[in-house]
Amino acid sequence: MTVVVTGASGHLGVNLVRALGAEKRQVRTLVHVNHQTVEGLGAEIVQGNICDVESLYRAFEGAEVVYHLAATISLLKNEWPLVEKVNVIGTRNVVEACLRSGVKRLVHFSSIHALNQEPLDTPVDENPSSSRRAAVSAL
Repeated sequence: MTVVVTGASGHLGVNLVRALGAEKRQVRTLVHVNHQTVEGLGAEIVQGNICDVESLYRAFEGAEVVYHLAATISLLKNEWPLVEKVNVIGTRNVVEACLRSGVKRLVHFSSIHALNQEPLDTPVDENPSSSRRAAVSAL
């Protein structure tokens, strides 16, 4: 079974690739810029970009599972267009490519930034009333 990891060159991604490799899974990594962190791990490396649907079709071909970890994080308001492009549009592209490629399971990993952190004196959780519906509804 082939599994694909987007965002494989990041901290979580490279550790997931290692764990999947230890389980003897056939791993394909989708790497946007830096592939050095996944070199030597026994995974197939595919250059691509979640904002480029065609590269996703190539990466997901024949895959049964996709772990979607690719994202961009910023607390700066002026970087919102890039954050939205990668985290909302890019995730939409990943979902579309999974559907069109016949992927059986998509596992999406997101950051704490997808949740509303207000009020600051209460714990943050995945409760729908605490999530930022704008990001979810855009999918």
